[in-house]
Amino acid sequence: MRRALTSIIVATTLCGTVHPADRKSWNRIRYVGGTVPIKTTPYDWNTTLTITAQPPLIVVSIAPGSVFSGKQTLRIAPSTVTSISAGPVALRRIGEVPGVQLPVKPPALFGLLQDNGFLGIVYQPEDGKRIALLLETRLAWQILPALKSVTGKSPEDSP
Repeated sequence: MRRALTSIIVATTLCGTVHPADRKSWNRIRYVGGTVPIKTTPYDWNTTLTITAQPPLIVVSIAPGSVFSGKQTLRIAPSTVTSISAGPVALRRIGEVPGVQLPVKPPALFGLLQDNGFLGIVYQPEDGKRIALLLETRLAWQILPALKSVTGKSPEDSP
């Protein structure tokens, strides 16, 4: 009994020293919509978002809904990011970008029951065309501080 209690205390102490803000790579993200031409399904939670500090880069790897298509990887320079947003504001902000493809909104009753952890990223590379990504994850509020630190943009999160 004493050995089990000691191992539980050691495990909680070691796990408690890791902060979620120190995390730089997240999976279990779903690509909802945007200007990236890739087909996904509502059951695909295989998108990965990675933020590197040296060199500063945001990498989004989107897994398709079909087995016969390959992953699409986007490498975003933080200096090209024009806005980051979270929550319901992200859906509205991404909808303002021309050429965006978003799913149909659910009925009002079912929309109230959903926990939409939306995360929106809009960036503009050298060619001048705005590219938008709408991601859904339960970790949106943990990803936002990391995006803010690498891009220098303050997130838009109030309706």
